[in-house]
Amino acid sequence: MTAQQPSAVARHYRQGDLRRKIDEALDRLYPGHAALATDDLHGVDEFHTGGHAATRELAEHLDLRAGLRVLDVGSGLGGPARHLAQHAGTDVTGVDLTEEYVDVARWLTDRVGLADRTRFQQGDVTALPFPQASFDRAWMLHVGMNIEDKARLFTEISRVLTANSLFIVYDVMLLGDPTLVSYPLPWASEPEHSFLARPQEYRSLLREAGFDIVAEHDHRPQAVQLLREAGGSRHRNSTPDNPAGGDTPPVPISVTMGTDASTKVANALQNIEEGLLAPTEMVCRLR
Repeated sequence: MTAQQPSAVARHYRQGDLRRKIDEALDRLYPGHAALATDDLHGVDEFHTGGHAATRELAEHLDLRAGLRVLDVGSGLGGPARHLAQHAGTDVTGVDLTEEYVDVARWLTDRVGLADRTRFQQGDVTALPFPQASFDRAWMLHVGMNIEDKARLFTEISRVLTANSLFIVYDVMLLGDPTLVSYPLPWASEPEHSFLARPQEYRSLLREAGFDIVAEHDHRPQAVQLLREAGGSRHRNSTPDNPAGGDTPPVPISVTMGTDASTKVANALQNIEEGLLAPTEMVCRLR
């Protein structure tokens, strides 16, 4: 990873007033509700293709049980980490490059009462601030597209895992001609800050880092369906007070993705439909 990349990635995600925007959106959704549950946050805190449905499916592949120590690599706003703590009873540590995301993740975790089992810290995931064998499981959900040095990333993850640990990679991977990929996308506004790689490159680097790939799943069908539904829901039954339509207005995607969110989502859908990109899951076990 170059010295310039982390600041470019952080700038892409940083908004400066994200906590205020989320707070206002939640107040509109749940007026008068001082206390929130993890299920109340799904519209805003899961920043990957498929959202909470994908989180639930991926979690089933981690073979979790209460008390396991889980590392969430590139934890974002903390939704997946809170899901694991809430529904599997695990102890979860999230690391993210963007300080604002870490601050908001901590705030949301306090609001749902999970601070005792879910913690977040700012850091570079290619230089993890943990001793060897600190965790029993790990996952990264849509993180590798922002990281140029994936070999170093996977080596660091293998270092902090115990032997025979499971590790899930869920990234958008390159299938077609990279020059045909349309930007902006949720993880990068321009190709210079996007580090897409092909599935075969992931497999090779993971094996070199000590992982065996025990399963692989192409999530394109689910991604296309959900992205199409998300686009349609912005227009069905819309009103000035509820521009998203539907019975309960979701937290606008622009809260976490900025004012060009609709363009980013449309480009992601187009790239997947054209066979250029594929959300892909690899279930790995450390040798």
